[in-house]
Amino acid sequence: MSRPSISRRVKLALATGTALLLAWAVPTAAWPAAGDVQVVLGQPGEDSILLAPRVVVNNPQDGHCYTVLELFPNAPEGNYFRSVGNYTIRPVSVYESGNCTGTPFGGSALSYAIGVSGAPLHSFRVG
Repeated sequence: MSRPSISRRVKLALATGTALLLAWAVPTAAWPAAGDVQVVLGQPGEDSILLAPRVVVNNPQDGHCYTVLELFPNAPEGNYFRSVGNYTIRPVSVYESGNCTGTPFGGSALSYAIGVSGAPLHSFRVG
């Protein structure tokens, strides 16, 4: 019985490690983004951001479209996100539409520790 050469054993170990890494990396797209996204509700006719309701979404799901009505189910029609702050490890795209479609507000996603305010925003998506 012949013993496998050292290079053959190394190749086998690398192939096994690569297969395990790929098997682990594929499902990560649906995992939550570590961190928080903070949103403040905007109400027509209200000026004070200090008194406005706010929600912190802990570890938001990648690819999920978060809307005003999902996070503020009792909010009347016409309400919007007054501000959105990204404190996750992933980029967050903010939209004026209510279903995360179209071009993200500002033309690109928000990086870590970046927020946006001043526009009627209706949805956001992580990832």
